[in-house]
Amino acid sequence: MIIVDIIAWAIFIYLVYYTVYKYVIILRSSKGKLYDIEKRDYDIKFDKKFTVIIYSHNNSSKVKQLVESFSKQNYDPNKYSINIILDNCDTENIKLLEILGGTKLWRINTDVKPIGKFKAYAWLLERIRAFENTNAFIFLDADCKIKSDFLEKANANLNEESVIAGETVKRKNFLINRLVNLKNKLNSRVVRHGRFHTSLGNIIDTDVLLINQDVIEKIEFESFDNGFEEFEYPVKLKYFGVPVAYSSEITVYKNQIETLKSIATKEYQQRYGALKAFLNNFSILLSKSKLSVKEFILSMLYPSGTLFVFCNAVLIGVCVTYPAAYFSETIGVKYSALLLGAKFLSDLYSLIALRANIYEYYHFFLLSLLAPVIYLRSILVGFISPSGSKKEKEFYNPGTINFEKHTTDVTITDGKKEFPCKIEIIKTDENARATFLFRDKKLHSSKQPRTSYAVEEIVEKLKKHGFSLKICSNCGYFLMTESSAAHSEGDQGYCLYKNFKENSKEKNYTPAWEFCENIIPSQARAYIHQQLGLDKTSAKTK
Repeated sequence: MIIVDIIAWAIFIYLVYYTVYKYVIILRSSKGKLYDIEKRDYDIKFDKKFTVIIYSHNNSSKVKQLVESFSKQNYDPNKYSINIILDNCDTENIKLLEILGGTKLWRINTDVKPIGKFKAYAWLLERIRAFENTNAFIFLDADCKIKSDFLEKANANLNEESVIAGETVKRKNFLINRLVNLKNKLNSRVVRHGRFHTSLGNIIDTDVLLINQDVIEKIEFESFDNGFEEFEYPVKLKYFGVPVAYSSEITVYKNQIETLKSIATKEYQQRYGALKAFLNNFSILLSKSKLSVKEFILSMLYPSGTLFVFCNAVLIGVCVTYPAAYFSETIGVKYSALLLGAKFLSDLYSLIALRANIYEYYHFFLLSLLAPVIYLRSILVGFISPSGSKKEKEFYNPGTINFEKHTTDVTITDGKKEFPCKIEIIKTDENARATFLFRDKKLHSSKQPRTSYAVEEIVEKLKKHGFSLKICSNCGYFLMTESSAAHSEGDQGYCLYKNFKENSKEKNYTPAWEFCENIIPSQARAYIHQQLGLDKTSAKTK
């Protein structure tokens, strides 16, 4: 009975502490929003020189899109440089990225593949920190997308803070993605924003991170033997009094479809990393360090919503099973249930502080229903992938599907009549697939390494049925060279219409699946190439 009392009281006191903590954080977050507006200095003193570091592991097409986004920034091109880390990338990805101009490529080849994002960051900083002329560093995942004002907002936000973690938005309009976006908003704009304004520490496990040069010089961004730099490095930041701010203005976008499996896997990895960081820094709790540093170490064990409800259920079970226990007589079911109600009210308070719309309230309700399923599945992930094994180090973002989808209106002809139809292109990191859509009929290609191959497969299948698909890749004016295929991963070639008709020297890029009024039969291709003096050996016309 004494043991039951001790356990029950320990759980109850901890949950009361966490409940009070949560209300304080939400309140500070609400007040912090007003403070942010008041202190914002809109008169930017100068444009900072940024060193952009992009982490890539076998996703070259995403890197190219991200680099091209920087060329569209409303920012002086001389004020930023781009470095790409190739973390144990295969040969094909390396070759595709070598054609990028204005960037520096850094290759990492190790026995453990990949070594991971934060270890790669530390590895590169050791090599460039001493001679890089910069004011701040921007760390990005390769599969991120940014808007044209990204660097402007980074410059404005770093005018106020020294370390800023940003926010990720999943662009694909699927239910699970919307739930993930809401969860990310609550975490960054309420919890971590509130911790910042309460002068508490924050972790840096985000897809975008901004750090001023003076912080890197003061607190070396090092690689830890046991990993989990996203947890270990913030401990150093907190110890030296450098706050980690979260800004919803520093937003990146990802075209991903999240699944329950991918969410559960990320939750497991985060929970395991937090536990290891807690154990590695446990001695700080027994030292004379600042109370805020100790709280940051302790925060790595704060319960999730599911665990909070489970612990409350345990307390109610103790009261029912052991009515004679001191805890049951003192606290009873009434106060345990009241604690559970306080938790639900704090969730509502979070949504109010977030200024959530009606759809976000609905999504939060769905997220609450799915939370136990995700939690149990994350525990299952722990059993499937034993912590600390080499296999886990190679476990890279499983369950998340990266893909792009394009649907274009095109025309099909049998030589006498033309019929409107559609062609749908689906690209993933590994392959591409084309689908021909005509009324209620569909014709699929197999999975191909390049989009042009998938489109050509559809063209050949239709030819066997006596039809010709009027798209660029099946046009006499279309030219795809090995360099253009490599540059766009088989997506784009050249349209020679203006070159042939107007004697233009301009290179007009066009997707292989596009349609226009100038399309002519592919049989004319050889004649057009001959007239333009093109080297047939360099042309890829398949």
